[in-house]
Amino acid sequence: MGHKINKQNVGNAGEYFIASMLSAQDYIATLTLGRAEKFDILCVAPNGEKKTYKLSVKTRYEKATGFALSKRDENGCADDFFYVFVSLNELKEMPECWVFPSKVINDTLKHISNVWFNVKKKRDGSDHHDVGLRRIDFVVSEAHKDLYPSNWDEIVSNAKVKNSNISEKFSQYSSIIWDWINKW
Repeated sequence: MGHKINKQNVGNAGEYFIASMLSAQDYIATLTLGRAEKFDILCVAPNGEKKTYKLSVKTRYEKATGFALSKRDENGCADDFFYVFVSLNELKEMPECWVFPSKVINDTLKHISNVWFNVKKKRDGSDHHDVGLRRIDFVVSEAHKDLYPSNWDEIVSNAKVKNSNISEKFSQYSSIIWDWINKW
């Protein structure tokens, strides 16, 4: 690819990719097109289930091991609200995606922020300043292991969508995921 892809188009590509996967699994999926503050896709489960899900989609063009978020992503969890992270892999291979309940992302970001801003110091010994940016990594370096729950690799592995079956993640998350987070 000869030119850099517009950031908005990368985000749109991720949202349309997820919406197409859901539609292919008989969900009714609607993009909010920026009209909802916290989520990008609203979808309704098939077969008369009448369950509605809200999805916040975060997309990276390159092969990704981490994603940018903001301070507002530390709050606002709900049982029907999920974060979907999409790595487009530069369109050289099928995109990869991970689905997390909002509670997992909210709690993880709060923990990361608490440690980063209240415990860890800069190299010169001064405090980090909070400018509202957050980052969540799926592959964590040794230097940052203390920012994440001890079972983070297992949580990420369980969140990975296999065979494009995104809907299985909605039903897969049971009380075990909350037990993992509560291990902190």
